[in-house]
Amino acid sequence: MSERRPPDFAMLRAVEILASLHERVRNAENSPPEPIDEPILLASPALTLQIARTKRTEVERVLGAGFSYPARGWHTYAIDERGERCLLSAFYKNAILVAAEIYFPLGPRAPKLRAYDAGGFALEPPGVRVGMRAAAIASPFAPAIGGPAKVVYDAAYEARFPGGVAYAMGAKGIVQRLTLYADLRGDVE
Repeated sequence: MSERRPPDFAMLRAVEILASLHERVRNAENSPPEPIDEPILLASPALTLQIARTKRTEVERVLGAGFSYPARGWHTYAIDERGERCLLSAFYKNAILVAAEIYFPLGPRAPKLRAYDAGGFALEPPGVRVGMRAAAIASPFAPAIGGPAKVVYDAAYEARFPGGVAYAMGAKGIVQRLTLYADLRGDVE
């Protein structure tokens, strides 16, 4: 019969240090990252989406009329992102873009739309794409302190810019959703 050895002192100390770090991070005050000076765009070679600037007619010129999904007011398209089928959803106020999302569809109720190849969308700067490793997300993104995601995704990053916020969300280490949302406390120009 094998005899159990007590844990090594160094190992116990390492566990204590890691637990202390986890508690410190978990209890840290939530404060968003500092905003950057330029807008973040959701851009592809075929179409650039910019909060408070892009007109619905510009999007429809490239992608056509959108499908009303996931709720009334959203205009959704299927996009081919490097061989992966994604959905691109846009929301407008007075025909000006106030929200945009690109994401891998989850669940069986997602519409079966024909995918358009726009050449690949990314949040610019810094070039965050769906399907990339979440660990590769660079500045100006920082771990998100709130916003959408925690129910479906296990990681979320945010970047703030004049007039809005961008999120990159992922699960199992892969980015699965990119979003741009306007700050509607003021009016969209």
